[in-house]
Amino acid sequence: MRPKLLDLFCGAGGAAVGYARAGWEVVGVDINPQPNYPFEFHQADAIDVFPYWWDAVHASPPCQRY
Repeated sequence: MRPKLLDLFCGAGGAAVGYARAGWEVVGVDINPQPNYPFEFHQADAIDVFPYWWDAVHASPPCQRY
């Protein structure tokens, strides 16, 4: 059984590809639609996702200019 990774703020999935190549099962979450995300994807707010059933969580929130 492969370990499960939750990819928050997943975008197009660049980081997720590396995890998948390393043997992780990846599930992406982003508030914006990501029609080209290469793995299972859920459109949601990252704050609403509870990471308790994941082996690891990767988060790369966008940099904001204030």
